[in-house]
Amino acid sequence: MLLSFAGVAIGYIRGTIFDFAIFGLLYENTNWIFFVLIGTSLAVVKYFIFRWAIVKYDIKTPGREEEQNLDNTLIKEKRYGEIADIVVDALGGRQNIVNVDNCITRLRIDLADVNSIDKELLKKSGCSGFFFPSAKHIYVVYGPQVEFVRNAVDDKLRQ
Repeated sequence: MLLSFAGVAIGYIRGTIFDFAIFGLLYENTNWIFFVLIGTSLAVVKYFIFRWAIVKYDIKTPGREEEQNLDNTLIKEKRYGEIADIVVDALGGRQNIVNVDNCITRLRIDLADVNSIDKELLKKSGCSGFFFPSAKHIYVVYGPQVEFVRNAVDDKLRQ
């Protein structure tokens, strides 16, 4: 709505930086500067609103749980093979792991039986935390090295 009031006329296909450059910067009369100003302003406002809400209401976001795992020696030393051994054992072995995937910071693992997880052993793998977004799914947070951990877990599961 703000962009409409400001007269911003940027067409886009997928909303990428390339589309912004082509349809915003190269075309005339797009008022692209308002797009940047409004977007930056809204990002700052949202940051402070969410930060205030998280601190005021003590909302538990990943990394802010009551009990945090601070023993991340394995991840710091890049001992991904050892981490994979621990992860597979902690999650109940190969037969319990249905699918392994990752996003930017965490392993996303589908499990056959959530009750066979050894949470204390999983904490020893160097993760900064884990949580269950659904009944048979676990997210294990490793940070930006998660891709290396996932590759090691995949290798372990193939053996």
